Amino acid sequence: MSDPAPSDAKQADAKAQEAQKPKAQRSPLIPMLAGALLVVAIGAGASWFIVKSLTPAPPESKDKREGGEEDRQKESEGAAHGKGLLELGKELEPIMIKSNITGSGGTRYVTMQVGIWVPTKDHAALNDAAVRRLIQTRLEETVKTYQLEDLASPNILPRLRKDFASAVERLLRSVRPGRPPDQPFVLECAVTELLVQ
Repeated sequence: MSDPAPSDAKQADAKAQEAQKPKAQRSPLIPMLAGALLVVAIGAGASWFIVKSLTPAPPESKDKREGGEEDRQKESEGAAHGKGLLELGKELEPIMIKSNITGSGGTRYVTMQVGIWVPTKDHAALNDAAVRRLIQTRLEETVKTYQLEDLASPNILPRLRKDFASAVERLLRSVRPGRPPDQPFVLECAVTELLVQ
């Protein structure tokens, strides 16, 4: 019985020495970084959700519902046969538009510059001052259909380009009847210097 006592004493001494050794300390930096990363991820997710839920869906235009814009785009691409816009057309003299915004009581207005690209063969006839004035009037009528909220939306430029192109195409078809439907008058429409005040 005397033998087990010294081994118990040795085990007790070994345990005491291990207890006296400093334990490897874990760095508090790792949990703090994990917590910060979690907070950033939650914040980003919440921000994305709020932005997506508050952004209104773009309204569908009449041409898109009827497929008119897609047909017009296919026709202009079909007529191109691999040629670029600079080879196929020329830009009419830019048209400045300044119009009151509907529903603002005459206190708010919009200004913009509109460039319209037409086929090169039609450029001389369509760049006439009288035709450009008709185009300007039609564009001003089209702008007056927009509300302030529409003009402030982030996707207004593509919508304006589509609406202007279809309005001018209809106008030019009435001014110069007899053109085949597969040959559009308007190849491209560009809206620049848009300012809502």
